[in-house]
Amino acid sequence: MPIWVFMVRYDGEMACSTHFTEKGAILAAIEDVLQYLGIEDDEDAKKVYNDRSGIEEDAAVEPPEWHHEKLRKMTAGELYGIFGEWVEKTWDDFMYECEILKTKVAA
Repeated sequence: MPIWVFMVRYDGEMACSTHFTEKGAILAAIEDVLQYLGIEDDEDAKKVYNDRSGIEEDAAVEPPEWHHEKLRKMTAGELYGIFGEWVEKTWDDFMYECEILKTKVAA
């Protein structure tokens, strides 16, 4: 039986969650990344998305979706794109890493 695992390492501590659906794992990953980035409203999302190493880029660029209600209505394929855009904002911080893997439950 396939399951999906969301794994995260923050400040040397590892955690994981298992999900029956790929979409569930992606949603958990996006939620964790958004929490790590401190995104709670539209202003936070724009600020984080348009900032690269302390230098503001194009403020007119809209950030990827971050509203949890809207994310839940998307397909797994759409969510992977959003996850990729947000997780890229964590790459400068070597204290945070996350990954989604497919595996099987062994008997």
